[in-house]
Amino acid sequence: MKLMPRKFTTTPPKQEKPVVAKAETPRSPQKPGKIFSGIGNLFHILWTGLTFTLLVVGYSLKMMLHTVFPAGKFWAKPFKLPLRAYDAFYERIVAVFDRAKAQTASRSYFIELSFQNMKAKRTRTLVTVCGMAISIAFIVFLISVGYGLQNLVTTRVARLEELQQAEVMPGLSDELALNDEVLSRLKNMTQVKSAIPLISVVGRISYQDSISDIAVYGTTTEYLKTSAIQPIYGTVFESHEVYATGGTTQTPNTTPETNGTPKYGQELGKVNFSIAEGSWLRVRNGSSTSNNVLGFTRDGGSAQSGTQIYGDYYSGYEGKEILDEDGEQLAVWIKSSFLLWQNVACTTQEVAATEGGENIASSLKVDPDCEDGQYIPLRDPAGTQVEREGYIAKLPQQIIEDGNASSNVLGVSTLIAQAGDGGSLPVVNDASGSALVTQQSKTVVEVAPGSIREAVVNKAVLTLLGIPEDQAVGQSITMTFVAVGDLVEGEVQRIESAQTTYKIVGVTPEEDTPVVYVPFIELRSLGINRFSQIKVIADNPRVLPEVRTNIESMGYGTVSVADTVAQIDSLFSTFRLLLGVIGLVALSVAALGMFNTLTVSLLERTREVGLLKAMGMKSGEVRELFLTESMIMGFYGGILGLLIGFGAGKLLSLILSSVAVAKGVGFIDISVVPLSFVLVVVVLAIIVGILTGYFPARRATKISALNALRYE
Repeated sequence: MKLMPRKFTTTPPKQEKPVVAKAETPRSPQKPGKIFSGIGNLFHILWTGLTFTLLVVGYSLKMMLHTVFPAGKFWAKPFKLPLRAYDAFYERIVAVFDRAKAQTASRSYFIELSFQNMKAKRTRTLVTVCGMAISIAFIVFLISVGYGLQNLVTTRVARLEELQQAEVMPGLSDELALNDEVLSRLKNMTQVKSAIPLISVVGRISYQDSISDIAVYGTTTEYLKTSAIQPIYGTVFESHEVYATGGTTQTPNTTPETNGTPKYGQELGKVNFSIAEGSWLRVRNGSSTSNNVLGFTRDGGSAQSGTQIYGDYYSGYEGKEILDEDGEQLAVWIKSSFLLWQNVACTTQEVAATEGGENIASSLKVDPDCEDGQYIPLRDPAGTQVEREGYIAKLPQQIIEDGNASSNVLGVSTLIAQAGDGGSLPVVNDASGSALVTQQSKTVVEVAPGSIREAVVNKAVLTLLGIPEDQAVGQSITMTFVAVGDLVEGEVQRIESAQTTYKIVGVTPEEDTPVVYVPFIELRSLGINRFSQIKVIADNPRVLPEVRTNIESMGYGTVSVADTVAQIDSLFSTFRLLLGVIGLVALSVAALGMFNTLTVSLLERTREVGLLKAMGMKSGEVRELFLTESMIMGFYGGILGLLIGFGAGKLLSLILSSVAVAKGVGFIDISVVPLSFVLVVVVLAIIVGILTGYFPARRATKISALNALRYE
């Protein structure tokens, strides 16, 4: 065969064009479509993982319930209908979340296949699940004890109702005292259910020739009940009154309450008052600045009685605004009988001699009746000082109230203490301000007549008096109350009640400090118009911080047991965190054991994986198969760990309670597992299962089918 010679053609080389450098153009920002595509992929991955986990948990619960309540047992018949209901519910979940693509096995099939593989290796599966359960049980036990101790301490410190209560304390200045006006403002605040006042005074109790000083609280029945004061003998008294029915003690800077619209000339009730030392007041023939001045008056060395009346407004009045029906402003005047002085010059200067028009000697000639250089008593023709009925303005700092006339004053400015006082008192200014005395002045007042005269005492009082607890109810005790000036508006220094007999109607279990509770209105009737504190009850515990903030912005202090509970919660949160860290160490050890088990299982099943791939199973499906097994073991380990940890905590509570009951303390539960914590434990167990099974599952996807079939 003759070979034809090849022809080779040559073409001239193409002339290369010169390379021209192009100017760099900035990269355009990533297109929004790619960003949305990435977000969509991420959402798809999260949704697939979530639904797959839901299917695994649902099927695991189904298998667990059918194992615990087998269909062939007679004792499982009551649970037949609930099991059928759950099976139907699971089938609906599968229908919604397990929609397999064409020529692809459903995820429910892989879940069932995983259970079959785990049953084939029961011993290994049981050991792995138990290791996981022990670590979870250790965490549950520690955290449940932390929650239980916190709950135990909190319930000992406060009740649930007290978490919505706060005690309001007086402010730092005298203008921020607690009185009826403040009480009304607190009651009308938003998110405040009620406000209850409390008066605290010193009491002197007498019983069978023994005298002791104690703390006395004037309260209402509502205050006792909201404070959880539960008598162990007897009951609490029934008294709900807060405002005195016979008139309220007022001060120079306050206005008495009246019913209806105020009117000019309207009488407001009797008042005992004194004029401050050194003050001279105009006495008029009417309650108006346009009325004639009858004369001037000053302090008479003791208190006197008068009537408060509405009159024309005058400069210097500092009470609350009073408007009549015509909108004219009124003020409070006092009508009484006064000794009168006239304002005239009662000192003259006599010049003895002059030289060159200048005085060379002079002397003062003083009227013997002259007072303060300008006031001379106004006398009648007989030479007696005139005393007439007139009106004076109720000026602050010049009119000092010594108590309401309706308060049954027995004695005013008593200079010698009664025998029960136990000796002389420190040297102080008299309440009227007229003299410096060697003993403290006081106002002795009787408790309002017709009051119930009942008291609730604690065990410390009975121990002090030597009264048996079971015989205390019905016993009579005599008490004297002493209130200092902080509880009374004005210049009154000390109010003391007359001896009053009370019947004990209840005994409370407190043994630390002797305390007696008496009706609030009975201390109020002594002329006390300020409160020691006010209990504010919010609508619910969530709004209490806001209510306290609003009160504190007014200048008052607040105290609540919620502060103590918050500190306890903070302390135990740190304690639980420490216990949780210790438990996580045990969980990490169990996770390593589970990882080792799954890795060994993969090595043993290499040939099985190759066969499955040769039959057409995809790598992603192999991964889901191994992840399913790890999630199932994690889930069962979490459930079993919860049961073991909860049981161990309750067993410890039972042991401690047996000792506590023997000592009279009662049952103690130091193991509490909140529902939120249960959910956290289950989710944590599943996450640990996923993490420990991820790497063996990923490794399984890389196994070659050909190499796996040649394995061994």
